[in-house]
Amino acid sequence: MIPMESKRAQEITRPRVHAIVVNWNGAALLSPCLAALLAQEGAFDLHVVVVDNGSTDNSPELLARDFRDVVETISLEENIGYGRANNVALERALGSGAEFALLVNNDVELAPGYLATLLDAARAQPQAALLTGTLLFRERHEGVESVNSTGLTIDWFGRARDRDFLVPLSVLQRADGVVDGVSGGAALLRCSLLARFGLFDPDYFAYYEDVDLSLRARAAGYLCWYARAATAHHRFGATFKAGSAQQRYLLGRNHLRTAARHLPELRAAAVVAGTALYRVGVKAPRELVRGRFDLAAAELRATGGGLLAAARAWRLRR
Repeated sequence: MIPMESKRAQEITRPRVHAIVVNWNGAALLSPCLAALLAQEGAFDLHVVVVDNGSTDNSPELLARDFRDVVETISLEENIGYGRANNVALERALGSGAEFALLVNNDVELAPGYLATLLDAARAQPQAALLTGTLLFRERHEGVESVNSTGLTIDWFGRARDRDFLVPLSVLQRADGVVDGVSGGAALLRCSLLARFGLFDPDYFAYYEDVDLSLRARAAGYLCWYARAATAHHRFGATFKAGSAQQRYLLGRNHLRTAARHLPELRAAAVVAGTALYRVGVKAPRELVRGRFDLAAAELRATGGGLLAAARAWRLRR
């Protein structure tokens, strides 16, 4: 017989984690992603949720056939974007009393121990609101296993980049510690702190929503934390093709919104105006000369849409 005190202690030390996978037409990606997630072992209670963003492929059938008994599925009628879809499940996680939410892209496969490692880091760093690990490219780059991200770096202009991008894993020199931001590709969110600074900003359809969330967490006095030993593999560009016109538009638009909301006021005004002029006067014409008309249009759309989004974000500063 296990004493009642020991049972209660075990219950207290087993955090409840809601793992959230947002999916849009990712049937080819879901099975390995969910298999790796469900295989996570440790002293935690894991509830896995897939938010299907109006998929038109066989994702719903695959979930019903292969994962009906182990995964909760939330089916949306249309693609409402990454942030808003995550918010649907995050609201349920907060309402259920979950201590943590684990965000995993459908093109990411967690290595064994990923979640347990981040939970250990969360216990050691109570001020850490958002935690991330080492995201690796699933496909080797020139035959070498390489880093996709060890968190985000955010520069003077408010532009975000993956830290240690394409650094070979064999030479990576990066200790656990504070990082500018976490990548939404795979991240652990502490629900008690998330409730204080808010969920994802629904104005972001895709890209930079993780940057905005990280900056709001830091503005509220909390940390973004990197734990090296937590590793995962990413099929880079599986959702939006790298370098595509849609990706160029979303990155450009959302950078302007992020700069307007988070940079110091005078710098924000200068960055938004200067970036808009540079895109219209330099980047779009350059793409036209190269015959890449879709990318030229994307630069113009990103400028127009970004200025409108920046104006809305500016009002949030007041």
